[in-house]
Amino acid sequence: MNIVVPNKVQFDCQRCARCCGDTSHRGRNLLLTNSDVKQICKVTEMSPLSFASPISDGGYYHYRMKKRNGKCLFLDGKACRIYNNRPLICRFYPFSVEKRSNKYVFEIAEDCPGIGLGGVIPCEKFEAMLQEAQRLSPI
Repeated sequence: MNIVVPNKVQFDCQRCARCCGDTSHRGRNLLLTNSDVKQICKVTEMSPLSFASPISDGGYYHYRMKKRNGKCLFLDGKACRIYNNRPLICRFYPFSVEKRSNKYVFEIAEDCPGIGLGGVIPCEKFEAMLQEAQRLSPI
């Protein structure tokens, strides 16, 4: 597996919920895979169109989470109501992965307040995230 990971990045989630919606500096696209939508439907008994909008240009993402007042529909205060079944993009945050040529490149959302805190994320963690992404929605 040919992957490029951030060098010695530290991260500790601050449970601020900034990643769950728009900020004054950035609008969030909460993108969903088909697997995400199926799982959310299963645990919430909601129809896909009640929480997501289909998109056609998202690569392996096929839906965009709907927001209320700029925040994810499933955010309650600073708590996610579907945390144990949250979408792939949410589980990866503040990291994202993109296929470029023959490599998988991980990026960091630098505006996340948890970056620079906690322990260094080992390469194995990034490898596990990539394997999970490939299992749920081939990239």
